[in-house]
Amino acid sequence: MFINERKAYQEHTATPNNTRTIHAKLTFDEALDLFVKAKEAEGVRTRTVKDYLKHIEWFKRYLSDFHPQCIYIDNLTPTIIRDYVRYMKNERRPYEGVEKRERDRKGLSINTINIRLRTLKSMCNIWHADGYIESNPMKGIKQLRNPHEDEINGFSDEEVRALLRAPSERQYAGWRDKVLMLLLLDTGLRINEAVTLQIDALDTKRRTLRVKSEIAKNGKPREVPISREVLKALTELYSESASYFGETDYIFLSAYGEPLSADTFRRRLWNYAKDCGIKQATPHMFRHTFCRDYILNGGDIFTLQRIVDHADISTTRRYIQMDDHHVRGQHNRYSPLRKFIR
Repeated sequence: MFINERKAYQEHTATPNNTRTIHAKLTFDEALDLFVKAKEAEGVRTRTVKDYLKHIEWFKRYLSDFHPQCIYIDNLTPTIIRDYVRYMKNERRPYEGVEKRERDRKGLSINTINIRLRTLKSMCNIWHADGYIESNPMKGIKQLRNPHEDEINGFSDEEVRALLRAPSERQYAGWRDKVLMLLLLDTGLRINEAVTLQIDALDTKRRTLRVKSEIAKNGKPREVPISREVLKALTELYSESASYFGETDYIFLSAYGEPLSADTFRRRLWNYAKDCGIKQATPHMFRHTFCRDYILNGGDIFTLQRIVDHADISTTRRYIQMDDHHVRGQHNRYSPLRKFIR
């Protein structure tokens, strides 16, 4: 193991009730390897590990450009991390370097910044606890406050109709994309749950689909109700895929017969949106739309929480955002005055 490849030293800082052991200096690659192994031992999902790797890769690029002297993890300081936060907030372009997804504006969203800070905090906590850094540079670094935290929006009805019309159903990829949109709109699935859906997860008699534990974000399996029309479209798509590519477990396939990736659909959805004149479109917006319209159509929030797999109902509440149009519509429909003037 790499730690044995260099001569480790130990530095004991004794206190009446505590003795800390500080190990050899580690580069970020070496420290990342330790972190990933620790998380895998905790049973963290493969997808989460991949996210960690992406987050630390972006951080390493920042260090290389702006703090090249920061080679070892014990060179990391709170000042460098705060500089990184300012860079993400004011300078970094969303999707920079990702073909067809780059944005002209500068500055990542507060939610994105906070996700990356949580990764850094988790890493530094482990490195500090295991004695690879003497002080924790993330101590005292707080999550950014979001003044628009509750503004999570979905699509308007007009935007949904336009997006559903956009794919060409005469082409396999277009038909597949439309079925995927219908699935997201009908079930509120996360995009990674949807694209990895397998045919054995469908229960045609009970009209449900099963999200397996290894796919679910919270690591717990769940059953999700599904409309008859969408279930029919899924089985037809699967039959068409099997006729093209042979037997397969997955419902959503690429044009080459491989499981469709979430990023591929994101890019295609963005292109559909541009063609329709829609300024913003992400797969997750279908989830927001499902949550909002589920409540508007008379569903209750507790059932919704179970369907969309939110551990905390406060998260579900954040998804149910209504613009002025929806608020006026609900008032017109439910105002107590209605029963007195009809």
